[in-house]
Amino acid sequence: MKKLIVTIIMTIVAISGDAQNRYCNTYEDFLEGKWQQLDTINCKSHSKSRQVWWGGSDYTLTTGDKELDNVLKKKAFAVMIADTLYLNCRNLRYEKTSFGGGYSRARRMGENSLLLVHRVIGKSALKDELLSSLVLGVVGDAITSNKQVKQQVCYVISNGANEKGRINIQMINDSLMNVMVQNREDLRKEYYAEENKSKRLLATHIVPILEKAGLFEQSKKKETKKTK
Repeated sequence: MKKLIVTIIMTIVAISGDAQNRYCNTYEDFLEGKWQQLDTINCKSHSKSRQVWWGGSDYTLTTGDKELDNVLKKKAFAVMIADTLYLNCRNLRYEKTSFGGGYSRARRMGENSLLLVHRVIGKSALKDELLSSLVLGVVGDAITSNKQVKQQVCYVISNGANEKGRINIQMINDSLMNVMVQNREDLRKEYYAEENKSKRLLATHIVPILEKAGLFEQSKKKETKKTK
């Protein structure tokens, strides 16, 4: 029990409204820059090891106001704390499988997309020998908490909620990467230079390539224009 308590370290950060903390309720509001301001907000991470990588729905965001906390838990789409974006995983679905509760760090990518790093989920994905190898931790060396975190994959959000309030998203695979770097043959070659298909899907391999493609820089320019 003591080991469990030591392992699950709670990290709480209180940030004031001076940092322009804000939230939005829908994907469409996010794209249009329709934010609602927040005062002091608490950002709690449940696992110290997961802070090594920015994926996973490991964050709980609270304000101390019960009504507003309920909005952040059940209704909000995203929260911006200073320059860090947190995405509500509650209504996200991949292959009809939920990502669970909590918030995950995310990054805006290109004009209309968001990048989320998370573990492999989905019934058909888990049945796939290639993807199930990531879940079982057979990629690389012996399993450690940090390695499990880094054995996460990338998901893309490019649309809003359906009539049931669910947001269906895509996992980045070979075919999607071909589209995302189609104008950069050098980056396409770098992506396929990793011959191991399971390792090629890892976020640690994909994210640096997307950064080189300038997809995140495009997002920053778009945000700058909106704030002027």
